[in-house]
Amino acid sequence: MSEAEGASATCATFLEMLKTLPWCKQGTDVLVAVHKITPEIIEVIKDLGANVYPGGIHVKLNKSFLHDLQNKFDDGQPLPAVLVWKPQNVEIWYRRQNSSEFPYDAWQNPQGASQERECVLVSVDTLGDGAAASQSEIVGKAKECPSMIPPQ
Repeated sequence: MSEAEGASATCATFLEMLKTLPWCKQGTDVLVAVHKITPEIIEVIKDLGANVYPGGIHVKLNKSFLHDLQNKFDDGQPLPAVLVWKPQNVEIWYRRQNSSEFPYDAWQNPQGASQERECVLVSVDTLGDGAAASQSEIVGKAKECPSMIPPQ
């Protein structure tokens, strides 16, 4: 299998995983789901960088962090994440430190919102031809997000 075929298979697996999540919607085209960082997510983000907030500084995801994510998943303690599926990309938000209550603490408490968090952007273009149609279909079925979830 070539590198391009491997990347395509990885993105297809990620897209299939996205289709199974319990999405809610914000506005007309934004989907939000709280999930855990799974092997499908680790595989799709491994060659991408993350933006660290507050500040928006771009950092590379190093192999030790990715290995740590996999170990946490294997140990039954995967890192919580918020996935935001927009027409142009999927945002994967997580927090490395004090992650056990993420994202609920950030949504309910201003102190939680100020803690450092990271976001990896996965372009919808990399997910294949069916990504836009899948996102539109899920938007049509999803219920509105609870008011506790801030606009994404």
